[in-house]
Amino acid sequence: MNISQPSAPPSQGDGYCIALQPICDEEYRHIADELLYRNSIDAEDATFDDPLKATARASSVAIYEIGLDKLIGERSLFINVSREWLERPELLPLPPERVVIEVLESVTGDERTLDALNVIKSRGYRIALDDYALDADNASLLQVADIIKIDLSAPVDEKSLGEYRRHGCTLLAEKVETLEDFEYAKQLGFELYQGFFFARPQNFATPLTQRRSNNSIQIKLVRELYREAVSLERVADMISQDPHLYVTVIKRANSSYYQAGESNNLKRSLQLLGLNELRTLVATVMLAQNGPVCRLTMQHALTRAFMCKHLVAPFRNIDPEDAFTTGLFSLMDAMLGIEMDDLLREVPLSDQILQALKYNTGTLGAILTLARDYQELQSDPTRMSPASDELRACYLKGVEETQAMMKLI
Repeated sequence: MNISQPSAPPSQGDGYCIALQPICDEEYRHIADELLYRNSIDAEDATFDDPLKATARASSVAIYEIGLDKLIGERSLFINVSREWLERPELLPLPPERVVIEVLESVTGDERTLDALNVIKSRGYRIALDDYALDADNASLLQVADIIKIDLSAPVDEKSLGEYRRHGCTLLAEKVETLEDFEYAKQLGFELYQGFFFARPQNFATPLTQRRSNNSIQIKLVRELYREAVSLERVADMISQDPHLYVTVIKRANSSYYQAGESNNLKRSLQLLGLNELRTLVATVMLAQNGPVCRLTMQHALTRAFMCKHLVAPFRNIDPEDAFTTGLFSLMDAMLGIEMDDLLREVPLSDQILQALKYNTGTLGAILTLARDYQELQSDPTRMSPASDELRACYLKGVEETQAMMKLI
């Protein structure tokens, strides 16, 4: 038996997290995982009042915080969704060929649900029906189903299995707890298997110790993303004010799905993601309801970032966006509640930016040191000393641009 699992990150206390349970074929090959929500790293089952929020949180952790490449490699991911989620196509995660949308047994096959599922199918997703039992209320769901999940702990209706096969559905046996269960399911013609016989769900914590997103900016960002004419400049400005979104956008753009090589430029990352993916990412993070970011730290970070961007102007070989990223990331660890070394391992940044953040070396390191030292002088009148007109001008421009952005909050 070869059940491959990524190594679990350290516990993050009582923050919510995810669990994965393997799905195997008859040769014991680990080909997919079911994504499960957990209230804490120590929880053994899911407890939640809001299915929509639970799905959003689980999806946000798996896709945007950890990343599918690191979490499941080339395997597929089954994501449980409620009726409310089906009617929100902007929440569909990418890439569709890696994701199976698992419809809960409580969902009936009315016209509205079928319309939503047909939209999902048209976008390339596979549909699995969870704990499915054929009856008059849900028979129409077979029209869109690719996979039928059957609970082996209850009596199996073998006549229905034939009907599922006639519709071209793959049969997946759940609650396979023993070798006898496995052999029984194989005799009935099941092709996929899930249960304690293969592996129990394993919990995985996010690399982030705190999720403190800027809810006000996210709301304004959603409005901007759904305008007829979306301004990429404005979207970039707003994402720059939300450290959690900033990190997830960069990480997502650098995932293997986009195959674009490493890029730490926010605007380039937004272009790679495209409007639909941005809508999905922002909506998912918002639904996960991460707490508000520290306004004072955010203002300090933006001022430093803008100042770095202006200070680097004379250096034609240095991208101003790299300077902005360096300034912003110099305080990103404080805003996200994560150690700088851990943060830099999570987000692919250029060697120049890494050297500046870690060792204050190179042109970007010198620029960052100038901006940091000048900010400290401004915050401590007893240490004030004469500064060049250029340095002061860059600082004042940074303050002005930061104030303009903070007014959006």
